[in-house]
Amino acid sequence: MIVIFWTTIIATILVALTLVSKILTPFFIAGIISYILQPVILVAVILPIIYQQITLLINKIPAYKNYLQTEIISVVTAQIQAVEPNIANQIKNLIDNLANSIFSLITGVANNIWHYTMATINMFLLLVLIPIIMFYFLRDWTKITNNINNLLPLKNKQKIKKILLAINDTLSAYIRGQLNVCLLLATYYSISLWIIGVDFSVLLGVLSVSYFALGMVDKLFYIAIIYLIGGIVEGYILTPKMIGDKIGLHPVWVIFGVLALGNLFGFIGIFFAVPLASIIKVLFLTAIEFYKSSRFYKT
Repeated sequence: MIVIFWTTIIATILVALTLVSKILTPFFIAGIISYILQPVILVAVILPIIYQQITLLINKIPAYKNYLQTEIISVVTAQIQAVEPNIANQIKNLIDNLANSIFSLITGVANNIWHYTMATINMFLLLVLIPIIMFYFLRDWTKITNNINNLLPLKNKQKIKKILLAINDTLSAYIRGQLNVCLLLATYYSISLWIIGVDFSVLLGVLSVSYFALGMVDKLFYIAIIYLIGGIVEGYILTPKMIGDKIGLHPVWVIFGVLALGNLFGFIGIFFAVPLASIIKVLFLTAIEFYKSSRFYKT
């Protein structure tokens, strides 16, 4: 009877769960996600406390150091002075140097722990958030552009859309050209490294310098020639033809953009010099067009 009773109870529960499975699924998933995110919430709560205590420790280190030197080292030195005056100063200097080294080590470790922790968290957040944000941007891109379009002033909407479309065309041409250059260079490097017998040539194309560590110095000369040829072809043929011609930038304008933005913003400025220069060119041509259509120019 007991077996029949419990079998009936279990069967009833299973049937009930089957009937309401669609309703329970969101709650089940939410429970799993909440369980997974518990450590994240715990970290979010504990991190400020850890930061506060690390900061407090770093701020109190000078006080601890002063207390050690005045209250402990001085007393110990005085006791040694009474017994062995000749070595008292040597021991005091030795203890002072040891204390300074220990406190410097503690300060450095505390600072590095916090900096490395925050750098790791920031990198993790970037790796997690960027794909999520990118997904929603791609999904709602049409809606976003329509909303922006609706916010444009009605009087100048067509002019603004014309400028934005010109900028979009220029940036699209730059990106397509850059991707084509990268594809051609990757193909060239992979085939060239494969011809000279470098293992994993497709995978290690641009990382072939690492073969120093593997003792493949015999191929170093050929690798250098391959990259020299690739750099010359990329700089004088591929980039001017596949990027410069498409976005319509004069080489002097590109050089000026790289130098100016590199001087202002460093590596980031150099990296974005060409697309920013192309945007500035579109705005400049628009300003020239506006000037030529103005009464000031025509009179």
